[in-house]
Amino acid sequence: MDVFLKKEDKYLKILETICNIKGINENEMFKILKDRECKYLLFLLLKKYNCTDVKKISTDFNIESKKSINYNIKKAEEKFFINKDFRDMYFEAEGIIDRIKD
Repeated sequence: MDVFLKKEDKYLKILETICNIKGINENEMFKILKDRECKYLLFLLLKKYNCTDVKKISTDFNIESKKSINYNIKKAEEKFFINKDFRDMYFEAEGIIDRIKD
């Protein structure tokens, strides 16, 4: 149960960080999926911190299959290797998340 709580905390930190970076209100999280960079950033960070629980993602973003999650992760990884600005944004988000105390 303790591991689940830590994953839940990381999940919330990831969402909060993306909202802060992109200037999105936390009540408007659905906008994360409308912006391709936000969406890809979300999926890369979820993968890194092992927070790819289909049930939780489905509840928050209406993505209902592991296949869809894996597809988005694959596309995000491609963008990461191609786009320097995206990589910089990823490392910025990762640094913010890592600085937040567990």
